[in-house]
Amino acid sequence: MRIFVEHLEFVGHHGVYEEERREGRRFAADLSVDVNRPPGAHTDDIDDTLDYRALAEVILEVGEGPSRHLIERLASEMLDQLFEEYSAIRSAELTLRKYATGVPGAPESVGITVTRQR
Repeated sequence: MRIFVEHLEFVGHHGVYEEERREGRRFAADLSVDVNRPPGAHTDDIDDTLDYRALAEVILEVGEGPSRHLIERLASEMLDQLFEEYSAIRSAELTLRKYATGVPGAPESVGITVTRQR
């Protein structure tokens, strides 16, 4: 079973440049995790599944937390925490977008996609 959270937005103070860390920038995350079929599919009980709100909370906690220079490090720490807290996760894919200013060509966002398996 795949559980996902799409376009989760937060403001983080991450970046190589001092003004990014000082002023903060908008970010958006798309997370998708594969889990063994949770018992919740049979019980209809939220306590028997991996709640997508809990996944979102981890992303926000790390994203709104201490400053990191690289988006790669930020994404890796998000996945580290998810895998540590939720043993039901078999694999995950995280796309992290930064609404960066001053990038040549004025893209809407820049970012990375990281996949990980247990």
